[in-house]
Amino acid sequence: MVDPASYWPWNQLNKDNNFTIDVKTDVVCFATGTLIDTDRGPRPVHLLRVGDMIRTRDHGMQPLRWLGGRQLSASELAGQARLQPIRVAAGALGPGMPSRDLTVSPQHRLLVRSAIAERMTGAPEVLIAAVHLLGHPGIERIAAKTIGYWHLMFDRHEIVFAEGAEAESLHLGPMALSGMSNDALTELRALFPDLVAAGIAGAPAPTCRPVMRGKPVKKLIERQLRNFKPLVAAPAWA
Repeated sequence: MVDPASYWPWNQLNKDNNFTIDVKTDVVCFATGTLIDTDRGPRPVHLLRVGDMIRTRDHGMQPLRWLGGRQLSASELAGQARLQPIRVAAGALGPGMPSRDLTVSPQHRLLVRSAIAERMTGAPEVLIAAVHLLGHPGIERIAAKTIGYWHLMFDRHEIVFAEGAEAESLHLGPMALSGMSNDALTELRALFPDLVAAGIAGAPAPTCRPVMRGKPVKKLIERQLRNFKPLVAAPAWA
C-alpha cells in the first residue's frame, strides 16, 4: 500500500503494485486521497489496485483495468499553471456534488447535467474540463507545493463517482496519449491495442458523453449563475 504521507519513488514501483512509471499530467487525474466508489464503499484512489470493482454510472461495477500515477515535486509545479490542481469545493456543482472537496488535474472532465446545457448542446449531460469551470463559485486553482496524480482506465470510457461527484475515467484521445511516457504507452498498447492505435491515428473511441469546451462553457456558466441553477441538477430518476 502507498502511504500518502511518504511516497515511494515512482521508479521503484514494480508490476506487482500495478503502477505505471512516470505518467505525465496533461491527462485526466485525481489527486491522492480522492475517494472513489467501489463495491467495498468509497476507497482512496491511491489504494486502488487493478481488478478492483469500481462503481460506474453507465455499466455498474466494472473491473479497474489500469492504474497510473505520479508524485509531482515543488520544483516541477513551480510556475506551471497547467500542472497545478483545481479544487471543486463541496457542493460547488450542486447539492451534495461533490460531498467533500474534490481535487483534480486541470484537464479532468466533470459531468454537468442541466437544462441549460441541453438547450445549448442537445444533450442532457456533458463533460467539461475542470480548467474551463474556473470562475464558477467554489471552483479554483490551488497552489500546491506537491501533488500526487492518479489515472483510472477501464475497457471503455466511463463515468465514475469521486467524492460523490461524477467524473470521467481516462480516455485515450490524442491529448491523453501525447501526455504519456514511453513506459505508459508500452503498457497501454499491451492492454488496449485497438484503443491506443485509434487514438494515435486521431480517431479515438467516442467519449461517454459529449464534451463542451471553449467559449460555450463560459456562456453556460454565465447562464447557470444568472438563473441560479446548479451545474449538476438532480437526475430525473432520483
